[in-house]
Order: sequence, then C-alpha cells, then structure tokens
Amino acid sequence: MLEKMMENHKILIAIPIILALLSLVLIGVNGLEQGVDLKGGSQAELQLLGSVTPTELEQTLDAKLNTNNIKVTNNGNNKVTVELENNINSSTFTSAINGKAKVISYNEIGPVLSEEAMGQIYVAMIFAFLFMAVTVFIVFREPVPSVAIILAALCDILIALGGMSIFKIPLSIASVGALLMLIGYSVDTDILLTTRLLKRREGTVESRAKNAMYTGLTMSLAAIAAMGVLFVVTKLIMPEATTLSNISAVLVIGLIGDILSTWLMNLGILKTYIDWRQSKKQDKYNISPSATNSKSSDNTKESDETSEKKSKLSFKDKLKKKTEVEDDEVMNKIEEELEKIDNMEESSPAPKKSKNKKSGKKVNKRKAKKQKGKGGK
Repeated sequence: MLEKMMENHKILIAIPIILALLSLVLIGVNGLEQGVDLKGGSQAELQLLGSVTPTELEQTLDAKLNTNNIKVTNNGNNKVTVELENNINSSTFTSAINGKAKVISYNEIGPVLSEEAMGQIYVAMIFAFLFMAVTVFIVFREPVPSVAIILAALCDILIALGGMSIFKIPLSIASVGALLMLIGYSVDTDILLTTRLLKRREGTVESRAKNAMYTGLTMSLAAIAAMGVLFVVTKLIMPEATTLSNISAVLVIGLIGDILSTWLMNLGILKTYIDWRQSKKQDKYNISPSATNSKSSDNTKESDETSEKKSKLSFKDKLKKKTEVEDDEVMNKIEEELEKIDNMEESSPAPKKSKNKKSGKKVNKRKAKKQKGKGGK
C-alpha cells in the first residue's frame, strides 16, 4: 500500500486540498451555527415542574416570547437548557414559562461581549499558526517542509469546520478550544514524518516513511478511539454534558482529516521535495541517477557485508587453527615412529655401527628441527 502511495504521491496531494475546498463551500452554503457565548442572547437552566416535557416548554416560549431560534436541550433528571437568540429580560422570561418550570440560572450575553469573544478567537488562531510556523522553520530551516506542515494544519482546521457545518455542531468557546487542540495534534504527526524523512539517513525514504506511518497512525487512531468513546458516553449517559460531546466530535472529525492531510498531502510534498533535491545534486556533481538511487541501499548493505566478512574471517581463522593442531598431531606421531625405528637400529649388531652414527645424526637433526618448530610456535 505504501509503495503505491509513494509512486502516486503527486496525485494524492490533491485529495486533502479538495476536501478543504469542499469544506469552505459547505461553510459558505450552510454556515456555522454559533453558540450563545459567541453570537449573544440569553441562556437559562430550568427545572421542569410536573409532567411538562421539553417540547411543550419550547412551544410555550415560542408563543409568548417575540424571539427567534429557541433551542431547548434536555439535560436529564427533568432539567433543560434554553437558549434564546435575543436578549430577554429575566422577569419577562419568568412570566413566559408560566409556572411550568423553575429557573435555576439565567444569563444574558450582549453583543459587545460576543464581538469581544470572537475577536479573541481570531487572535488566538492567528498566534497559534504564527508561533507554529516560526517553531517549525527554526527546527528544520527549510521553507518547503515548514510550509507543508502549516498547510496540513490549515487543511485539518477547514475539514473540522466543514464537519461542524454538516453535523450542526455550534461554534462556541469549547469547540474553539478543540480546534486549537487539533492544531497541536496535526503538528505532532507532521513533525514526526518530516523528522524521519529529512533528519535521518538510515534506510531508504520508503522504509523511513513506513516506520513514521506506523507510529503516527497508532497515535491518531488511539486519540480517535478515546474521543469516540467520550462522545458516545456523553450522548447516551450524560446528555447534559454538551460541552464534552462537542469537543469530542470536533476532535474526531479533525483527526480523521489529519490522517488524510499528513499521510497523503504532507508525505507527497516531502517525497517530491526529496526527489527534487536529489536531482539537483545529480546535476551539480554529475552523478548518475542509478548511483544516487542505490546510495541509500548501499549504506544499508555495508553493515551486513562487514558483518559477513567478519564472520567469514573468523571461520577461516578457526579452520586454520584446527588444521595446525591436526598437523602437529600427525607430525608428533611421525616423530614417534621415527624414534622407534632409530632405537631399533641402535640395538642392531656392530657391523651396522657406521649406519647407526648416521642415523644418530639424523635423529639429532630431527629433534633439533622439532624443538625449533615448537619454539617458533
């Protein structure tokens, strides 16, 4: 699978970019639903009285209050949260519920506070991208990898916003915090990939990308599983915890987009950049492409070849020592047999005396030669 991705890396770059552009279109058509803390309005937490249902309470408020977009959320335990688009006086709201619910808390958020909150969100997002870009450029000191990391993070944010537009997840202080967390997740996996491909030299580009993908996908899938469990628990067991459910939903959508933007777009950009850099070196030093392509594989084979040579040399040494020991044993046996023959000749009759002298000289020469050989070893 990875080999096919590396072969078609230039085509795969377009997939996350197309998804980001489609997300922009969805945001333009459907818009983003904003929470009360950002768009302004009124928010109340109520305790329902008697057998009143959230639907009946919503119908009552719609009939008595001259406002738009009344949203009633069931929090469980006969409690609800009511969000009103317009600012309604607390006394007017209390008279509108007409004894069907008891007011636990009531907050009014004016347009000034909502505009200030949106301004702070814009500033937070801009500074997050700015400091991220500066940090990445200081670490790698190359513009192409730095731009690739920033572009991947931007695609993650746009895909997450598109998912929020589709699933009607409101843009609130909590969901903005999830978007900022998503930038951190995106940069983490992108820096992991960039470091493995550009900073390390062992193995081929494909093998380094494969190792980085195993680590990065493990991290992303673990985070998706954790946020998915949180979303299910808050929806089924704690429906009143809308903040947690919104955060988990935004992170799940963004992390899925991060998998695409990191391992399709960023990997494709880095592979194209590495190929361009290698071709530039070939043109500068007049190196043949086959030599540069086999350079990394040769480096990986050097250690194997040296270890094989060492094992072969050690085997030769062992064989040489073994043969030397065997030769010594054979020579010792020959010397013993010759000494027996000489002793037999010495014990022979007198007429063979002259021959005994010659054989004695031969024995002395053999003994001297033997002692000399032992001393040399």
